[in-house]
Amino acid sequence: MKRVIYYISAILVGVITMVAPTNLRAADATTTAAACWEEGLKAYESRNYADAVTAFEHIVTLGEASAEVYYNLANAYFKLGQNNGTTSRNFASGELGKAVLNYHRALKLNPAMADARYNLELAVDHTNDTESIPHSFIATIWQGLRSLMTSNGWAVTSIVMLAVALILVMMYLLSANILLRKVGFFVAIVLIVGFVITTALAISSRKGIEEDNRAVVVCNDTTPVHASPDSASKIVRQPSQGVVVRTSRSHGEWREIIFADGEIGWIRNSAIEII
Repeated sequence: MKRVIYYISAILVGVITMVAPTNLRAADATTTAAACWEEGLKAYESRNYADAVTAFEHIVTLGEASAEVYYNLANAYFKLGQNNGTTSRNFASGELGKAVLNYHRALKLNPAMADARYNLELAVDHTNDTESIPHSFIATIWQGLRSLMTSNGWAVTSIVMLAVALILVMMYLLSANILLRKVGFFVAIVLIVGFVITTALAISSRKGIEEDNRAVVVCNDTTPVHASPDSASKIVRQPSQGVVVRTSRSHGEWREIIFADGEIGWIRNSAIEII
């Protein structure tokens, strides 16, 4: 019996020894991220946008990024590009592309962040992005609904609707009051329909995140897009920094991209960053 207790104790000590450093590293990262967050906010308020960018980027490097971090990082990049004292041209060091990239990353984590969506629209006005292929009315409405909440938000909503619907069904089956039975029956039907819709929205939102292949052009001004993965091939377009594209095949240092209007070309991997 004593030997069994000894072995169990040894195993527990080993597990604690392995887990403890991981927990300490996670705690250290969180503490450092919190300090960087405060530094970034103070730097931004003092209009030291370069320092703000450094602080917020460090949080991302630590793996502690959130929608708020990406949003503030995007704001800092945008302001840095507008207040670039080294040149007369705004966004001369690629700040616009970084701003657009991080606004999109914020919205990917929190589609309902209205400030990020508004600022993204302002930033996109500075690019030479093209109009996208029009979607059908139903597709537009569906995308609008999907962007109101995250996939987890839609999942929780669907579960709540189902639970309330089940309660109303029980009320319909057990209540002796005719009015309560009628109300419970019709409201339960509405909630079941809502459950189906919100479940579909949750699945669609999650699938959209998993299959998201969008990227943002990051360069100091414009970058060439070629007809084939060869720098000697024909240049089909010169997108500016901040233009959003969809990625497709890869070939060495090249990536095939698809523009919003459907045009296809090849760009160097170094000139784009995945959202």
